[in-house]
Amino acid sequence: MTADFWVDPASPGGNHSPGDLEAEAGTEMSYRLDPALPMSEALRRVALAELDIAHTALAAKADRHTGVHGARKCFKRLRSLLLLARPGMPEPVFANLTTRVASIGKGLAAARDAQALLDAVDELERNTEQGTGDVPIRSMRGWLQKRRQAAEQNLERSTASEAMHRLLDLRPAFMALAVYPDDFSPLARGLERCYRATRKSFKAAFKTDEANEVHEWRKGVQHHWRQMQLLTPCWPSELSARADAARSLSQILGDDHDVAMLIHLISTPTMTFGSPEETTAFIKRCRKRHKALRKEAKVRGERLFVEKPGPFTARIHAYWTTAAVGDDRPGIQPPQQQDNVVVFGERAWGAPAKARA
Repeated sequence: MTADFWVDPASPGGNHSPGDLEAEAGTEMSYRLDPALPMSEALRRVALAELDIAHTALAAKADRHTGVHGARKCFKRLRSLLLLARPGMPEPVFANLTTRVASIGKGLAAARDAQALLDAVDELERNTEQGTGDVPIRSMRGWLQKRRQAAEQNLERSTASEAMHRLLDLRPAFMALAVYPDDFSPLARGLERCYRATRKSFKAAFKTDEANEVHEWRKGVQHHWRQMQLLTPCWPSELSARADAARSLSQILGDDHDVAMLIHLISTPTMTFGSPEETTAFIKRCRKRHKALRKEAKVRGERLFVEKPGPFTARIHAYWTTAAVGDDRPGIQPPQQQDNVVVFGERAWGAPAKARA
């Protein structure tokens, strides 16, 4: 391991530079809803902070790649926040904000997508047996480097500047963000909806083993990870552990998606990265990588989403209610075997706590 990269031991892939980790830690501290505030104000504070972080990231000309990556993370966090708050918002407002945020992120995707596939090629080379399929790896790496360079040049010319202007235009809409009722109840409904959908997509992913189904599950896991970050202040030790578990799972599924994109790229009729024999060997290496990643993802998914949506949401709602009224935090329970138990860190949870009025 070199000094330039840190490898997450919980993830088969997931290389991070020290600068990325420091920036991520600082951003996570601002991506928290404050239980002491009215819910609408808490949502606005987080959303506006994300817009500011994205604008600052895009304005940093010294490292466009890192800036684009940071800005796109902000857009993903905003979408997770909007999904959480959706039941308390007028549907046209939710649709408008979600579409505008997604559109800005899509405009920045080309440079980051090329880099992600370059990282995937490196991961595939490191984590599979070398010797066969090496020619397509070298050819694909060279092609992707040229594509990334072209995307970055376009980014320098106009894309980043346009994105910054669109962020400024978006700010008044987020300054008016509000939910009704102005408490946790609409977020509880949003949390349950997202959690239920993610459990459903988890089952579909391993019933069909199709790349598209696994990718849908990945998107749900990403939203769950970020929503747990938002709600962490109501019980930091438990929900931060849950957010970390979801993040690690998301990284595994991200690696799986990148491998699927490599298979798609090399299978495109107009693209040639090697002989038919070398291409077949490359795809075989990809399939082997898929198998290892999905095996790990299934184990982690079963643990993370074992709890049913109703009890899970009721438990989080109870934590938030307790934190919001300034009452004592729920006590630590000794580990014990019960039905529908979720264990994270040192805590074991059975039936959900009853929310106080």
